[in-house]
Amino acid sequence: MVVMHPGPRHDLRMDPLPHITVLMGTRNGAAHLHQQLASLAAQDHLRWSLWISDDGSTDATWSHIRAFAEDQPNPVVLLRGPKRGMSANYLGLLCHPDLPPGPVAFADQDDLWLPHHLTRGLTALTRSPAPPGGRIYSAHRLVLKGGQVPRALCWRGGGDPGFRNAMVECRTPGSGLILDAGAVALARRVGVVDVPFWDWWLTLLFTGAATEVVQDARPGLLYRAHTGNCLGPRTGLAAALWRLNRLRDGSYRDWVCQNLAMLEPHMAQLTPPNQDILRQALSLDPGARLRRLSAHRHWLRDRVALWLAA
Repeated sequence: MVVMHPGPRHDLRMDPLPHITVLMGTRNGAAHLHQQLASLAAQDHLRWSLWISDDGSTDATWSHIRAFAEDQPNPVVLLRGPKRGMSANYLGLLCHPDLPPGPVAFADQDDLWLPHHLTRGLTALTRSPAPPGGRIYSAHRLVLKGGQVPRALCWRGGGDPGFRNAMVECRTPGSGLILDAGAVALARRVGVVDVPFWDWWLTLLFTGAATEVVQDARPGLLYRAHTGNCLGPRTGLAAALWRLNRLRDGSYRDWVCQNLAMLEPHMAQLTPPNQDILRQALSLDPGARLRRLSAHRHWLRDRVALWLAA
């Protein structure tokens, strides 16, 4: 662990919102990291610290982080990641034994935050007492492709995603996700698990535990679409073909099965009705499971595609 010594402190006595820890996973992100760090420094909420887990970068990622930390009044902690993929990197950060208490926000290495992102998220999380399972905030995203004008990704809000929906898709992507202290505690009780996508896993866990999901239709960040995205292209025909191929080759089925298998040992974290839902899903063979759950995808076209693939 490398703890960067911050510069002069801001006067934070008048800020009513709590301190938040920003968690960022990096790996060879030097091409875009400088802009993302600058957007963090430009947040209108000043009470934050940054924890970065670098998963084996061989480019200038470390030097960018060190240069950023030298000019910042906020603490920056740099860790060496486990080198077992993005999910292990992010979940390891979230479950690190020295992580400060309180809310956390997740940041991709190549996105751009709008200045109000942390303020909006923390305001939503603290507007009223949270339920026993905690509360999470998911910001809408604009997509930034090349140097083009940002445009909105498809809005997947509108009602609680629900546990059955979370079994077959992630509607709270990690790049705009903020957790309150209760949600953080829940995730840390479960710990690091071997799953394909860490944000999908957290969505599944939180909806199963009846964590309150706040989805904000107002944009909070710019999602950068480029060839290095870990989940394939996100816009246009290329994205549609990529998703169809993952259905056709069985990858999507395997992702769903792995998520549910990893959740089964943590059944006690779920509400009793959702425990029954999980048991029913696990009792079916993978094809029947996907056919049953396909009705809970958000978009009609996705329901049809998943049913046909199953």
